[in-house]
Amino acid sequence: MTILITGAAGFLGHQLWKALENDKIQVVGIDNLSSKPVIKPHKRLIKKNVQSIDQKFLIKHKIKTIFHFAAKKNVKNSFYNLNESTENYDMTLKLLDACNGSSVKKIFIASTCEIFGYQNKKLNEKSKYNPFSPYAVSKVAIEYLIDVYSKLLTNIKITSLVFFNTYGPTEGTDAVIPNFISKAVKNQNIIIEGDGLQARDFTYISDTIDTLLKIHKRKKYFRKINIGSGKDVSIKFLSKFIKKKFPKAKIEYKKKRPNEIKTFIANNTLIKKKFNFKSSVKIEEGLNRIIKFYGRI
Repeated sequence: MTILITGAAGFLGHQLWKALENDKIQVVGIDNLSSKPVIKPHKRLIKKNVQSIDQKFLIKHKIKTIFHFAAKKNVKNSFYNLNESTENYDMTLKLLDACNGSSVKKIFIASTCEIFGYQNKKLNEKSKYNPFSPYAVSKVAIEYLIDVYSKLLTNIKITSLVFFNTYGPTEGTDAVIPNFISKAVKNQNIIIEGDGLQARDFTYISDTIDTLLKIHKRKKYFRKINIGSGKDVSIKFLSKFIKKKFPKAKIEYKKKRPNEIKTFIANNTLIKKKFNFKSSVKIEEGLNRIIKFYGRI
């Protein structure tokens, strides 16, 4: 068995690659390195655009499973650079097309809770789509694309992995937690866009990777799988916790982001029942681990 990971130099892709190798599974990782990796990529990384993957590439490398993590995922930037959102759709379309007639049997595509928007309740896999940003629209379009290709590629099982803010050391500083911490260690201002009462469902990277390994091994098919802790943490809580560690850093409030979502909380019943998910790393411990990481670099 060989597994292809796209976005393999990114936060999730790099960590999953390491975990699969520890399980003695052969991995082919690609990334176009358009975003600078936080840590040095794997020595066997292939620098390549997802759009250039074709049937021959998949057959040559005997790819049986794909984890498609490559994406332009900055929600705020998607309002000002629409090409990023269309690229998300285009690369996924071309990847699915390449799988037709290949050796691929399973595809796991990274989705996001952003597809659901704000619904004032815990979000389950069947929650309605309600995108609030161009990025979210691109991800909703991909959900419909999966439905179409699931009818066409009947011998391939395609699953959306709906992530609710996985965090941890080596995550890019475009994400809120490393952004706050990377600034605080330099005694720079922690900038909050809005009132800070907006909240997100955070899952530590080791818990997410453990769940992905279980999902990969399980034979039963699921169209969508939420990956989240089932608890929300406010941005104000994060900033205050970090400021206690770095008293010289100041908290600065700025204008809220366009269409800012109030809160996201995962209904994670599926991963609890079917994959024995446990949120083993509490938010305070996770934050302390990231602070230690930034203290070393």
